[in-house]
Amino acid sequence: MNTPIKWLALGYNLPINPSKNRVYVWRKLKDIGAAYLNHGMALLPKASKKTAELAGLAKRIREMGGEATLIEMSFVDQRDELEMIARFREQSAREYQTILEHCAGLWTGKEDLPQMSESFKKVVRQYSKAKARDHFDSAAAGDLEKNIDQIFDRLMVTELGSQLKKFMDKAGL
Repeated sequence: MNTPIKWLALGYNLPINPSKNRVYVWRKLKDIGAAYLNHGMALLPKASKKTAELAGLAKRIREMGGEATLIEMSFVDQRDELEMIARFREQSAREYQTILEHCAGLWTGKEDLPQMSESFKKVVRQYSKAKARDHFDSAAAGDLEKNIDQIFDRLMVTELGSQLKKFMDKAGL
């Protein structure tokens, strides 16, 4: 790694009550694909397509009566930055692995086709969200894409194939 990455850091503090606000922030950070540097400090690569969402979350935290500071930063020690990148990659790998496990039981050939179609669509939606949170192009994405392609190929021989093709095109796959 030659060039240091620019990072956006969201430091925040929320009142303890209501707890639903803290849960909301945690879920939103997870949805964005941010990783915690420490308690109350979440990071995102500045080049991420999700930076506007992070800025919006900072605004929302303030509206909830909390404190939020969004800063641009870079790591002084390259080892610290590499460790943070590893956290992001591990986060993505875990998410892809969970989806891959859902794929494993998805097709046995005995499923009800409409139910199979809905299950497949759910996997594609999960993949699409995971891909949007994968800020460092995890290698695990390729394994999942191969699995989705294999299932799709099997489904194409059914009458649902053309419907699924439209869905896949819309999802960007």
